[in-house]
Amino acid sequence: MSEYFTFDRYRFESVTARLWAGERELKLTPKAAAVLGYLIERAGQPVPKQELFASVWRGTVVSDDALVTCIQELRKALGDDARSPRYIETRHRLGYRFVAQLSPATSAEVTATAAPATEPAHAAIAVLPFTDMSPDRDQDYFCEGLAEELIDALTHVDGLRVAARSSSFQFRGGGLDVRAVGRQLGVGALLEGSVRKAGDRLRITVQLIEVANGYHKWSQRFDRELGDIFAIQDEIAETVATTLRGSALSGREMRGVRRPHTATDTFDFYLRGRQRLHRLQQPDLDESRRMFESAIALDAGYAPAWAGLAMAHAMAFEWWGSRDEDLEEAGRASAVALELAPDLADAHVARGLALSLHRRYGEAQDHFAAAMRINPHLFDAYYYNARMSFAQGEIDRSADLFRKAAEVRQEDFQSLVLYGQSLSILGRTDEARAATREGIVRAERILALNPNDGRTLSLGAAALYEDGQTERAMEWSRRSLELYPEDMGVIFNAACVMAKARRKDDALNLLERVLSRGWGKRDWIEQDPNYDIVRDDPRFQRLLAKLK
Repeated sequence: MSEYFTFDRYRFESVTARLWAGERELKLTPKAAAVLGYLIERAGQPVPKQELFASVWRGTVVSDDALVTCIQELRKALGDDARSPRYIETRHRLGYRFVAQLSPATSAEVTATAAPATEPAHAAIAVLPFTDMSPDRDQDYFCEGLAEELIDALTHVDGLRVAARSSSFQFRGGGLDVRAVGRQLGVGALLEGSVRKAGDRLRITVQLIEVANGYHKWSQRFDRELGDIFAIQDEIAETVATTLRGSALSGREMRGVRRPHTATDTFDFYLRGRQRLHRLQQPDLDESRRMFESAIALDAGYAPAWAGLAMAHAMAFEWWGSRDEDLEEAGRASAVALELAPDLADAHVARGLALSLHRRYGEAQDHFAAAMRINPHLFDAYYYNARMSFAQGEIDRSADLFRKAAEVRQEDFQSLVLYGQSLSILGRTDEARAATREGIVRAERILALNPNDGRTLSLGAAALYEDGQTERAMEWSRRSLELYPEDMGVIFNAACVMAKARRKDDALNLLERVLSRGWGKRDWIEQDPNYDIVRDDPRFQRLLAKLK
């Protein structure tokens, strides 16, 4: 099969799965591009759905909705019409067929599509979770933690975009197709490696790989004592940053790249706590808190553990019960973190979030602003600041901050969806629609990697409904509730979808499941227009009265 094909005014590059209209690349999600490539490979032949599932979603069970989503995306990109198809024909009860006439691209056309992307390839990197090569294969938390520490360090470097852990950590183990992973994550370089931890000895092997050709730009093996882990991290981060950017780091960047040090036992507990913190479920947050407390018991001066403890309590307060104990502990731990490390951006984020939960908005704003000054590329600083701004009715500021969060983390969908909501409230309808649609595209990319992501399904459902895709919205919402029936965020988002659909009783029934327990963020609910349909209902007012 040729590597390049043309049909009408379009060109498709099968090796990189890129679609072009003239000299303009049409951005596709990785799964949609894979579907198009498979259909083109069998042009003129009906391709059964199961064959597409087996090829594109190999080893993963997904619903028909995943394939329908890809076909809809392709038709939108190509300007195709399902009722009178020029490119992709639906074969009833069978699958799909690529019906356009194909011809190999000329050398001139190939040259035209070889122009560099708008963002230089070296400007974006993904750090994959390191492979556990330890004798007992029990160091998964350490491998994740080491990769996440490097992600955090590299976000301090100007001109370098770093893929979020939620995306890059979907790719584990050896034998990965570097080009395919790079395309799916939208990066030009990958950092991967392995860890062998035995007693007090540590062997870390790392490779910095150029996605375009699979070549190693840099590799290194470290055979050290376990206590040297921080020196190893610093060397890896500094080398990667200077190799990719081609220039030395500034003083501010160097301070951010070099992570705070502590004893190895303390760091071990800290990494365990951090791994559980991201899962946001109540048992995980409880375990995360215990791990951070164990770290602090060994080293009460380790500021990152105090900041992590504050975040664990803050997340528990916001999502799992609004207990006074969690609110007070979030405030206390964040204050200690900041006292110990006033130049640690994470400490300012933790303090800002804790103060926002106390409704001390002005002070919280100061700390979020400080975090952004210390690390202008820190997603959490923009995102939590935006959520606070929305909750206090500062919709203009929330829109600006959600937009910046979406720019800092270009694979994040929720900041774009919430940006669209803020714009809609401000009456900026066209901009809101565009933001929402881009948010949906990002959500689809996340679900292509992890079809069972509850946050993406539930919040994405609300975005789909706003975009007029009501059937898909209901399907995503239903799936999220089936997967996570007790998750507060999932339930709230399902209630919002019901409210958008004017199904008032269904919305109230869902809200009662969380509000009756005193769970929920009252100031957010008071600003969110999704609740307008139930706002005057006595049942809703009684439930809202339970919130603090």
